[in-house]
Amino acid sequence: MSIDNSLTVSLEEFGLSQYEARAYFAMISKGPVSATELAYYSKIPRTKVYSTLQKLRKKKLATISDTKPLMCAAVAPEEAFDSTIQEQINKVNAMNSLISGLKTVNDESRKSRGIEERRYHRLAAGNMIAEMQGLIEGARRTIDIAASQRGHITETRKGIVAAGRRGVAVRIILPPSETSSEKSGVLPGGARIRVLPHMHNYMVVDGSSVLVLDGSGGGETLSMADGITHNLHVLFESLWEGSVPAESLLDMTRAESEDVYAASSILGRFALASSLKAAMSGKMPRIADLLEECGVPVYERTLSDLVDLASAALKTSSGGACRLDAAKGAISLYSDEGNGQELAWAAILNEYLKRHGYGARMMPQDESEKIYIRLEKAGSLNGHAA
Repeated sequence: MSIDNSLTVSLEEFGLSQYEARAYFAMISKGPVSATELAYYSKIPRTKVYSTLQKLRKKKLATISDTKPLMCAAVAPEEAFDSTIQEQINKVNAMNSLISGLKTVNDESRKSRGIEERRYHRLAAGNMIAEMQGLIEGARRTIDIAASQRGHITETRKGIVAAGRRGVAVRIILPPSETSSEKSGVLPGGARIRVLPHMHNYMVVDGSSVLVLDGSGGGETLSMADGITHNLHVLFESLWEGSVPAESLLDMTRAESEDVYAASSILGRFALASSLKAAMSGKMPRIADLLEECGVPVYERTLSDLVDLASAALKTSSGGACRLDAAKGAISLYSDEGNGQELAWAAILNEYLKRHGYGARMMPQDESEKIYIRLEKAGSLNGHAA
């Protein structure tokens, strides 16, 4: 990954959208520029530059002049992100204080109810992987892992694979960025892996033994049949229910996997409402614009790249696919679950094709889960699909 891409991705981790991160980096590296120059350097569609600048100004990351042509400049990083860093520090301190307070209340409550205190022990930094391996080797029925970093999983991969071979059901939840092909280490075969943005780090074995991980290579092990274990198990089930299969994301770059996850999530949350609203007004839903506004590029992609994005998202959300037949001038989409995702992607592709000057017709088939998009001029498709 280039330094430019690495810094841009890091900006996205601070809560900036993809367009906002690109624009801020361009202004930092180029100095004060016009809106037209910013669109060129950041590769943001010109129709999105002004709205992106307004969002950056609202976040106190950019200044915009009142002159014509409009000029914009980035606020210096040390000034722009100082409050954000302090805010994160305050949140961590508040969380530590909250946990300490809750632990005190819990300990007093247990004593007053005559409940015997259960034992747990703290792991020193560097001992966490060995403890994970020990718990995995002793698993008999289930292993559930929620990890914010891929390294926790790859370092115990052999043990996880062996557990799966002896019949242990292994489930793992990782953030989308941690499943990308750019990450080092091999994920364990045989485990069910799903993706969801999260910062949880713990493992529950056989529903009773818990290992809570921390960022320094240490953690805490708990073996108890009380509310803590139950609550972490319930939390994992909730995370699992809200996650999506990782299979189609494993060979992608970080940017690609994050785009697929983001698109699937956005369509799942907003596409139905957008479609219903459009249906009431008698207009085709502008779902491609919705993705653009949420930071998932659509119109700047090649057609083949957009079809690949649609196919990966359909496989992730509904076991479906999207295929391009350039020779016949047709695109086919289907969904195994019939959850409407194929309709949303058909609308996105239809908007894209019309934006790029193609005449296109959507042709639903007898099976409600399958749709064809046929172009009026098949020959012109070959050039744009490359």
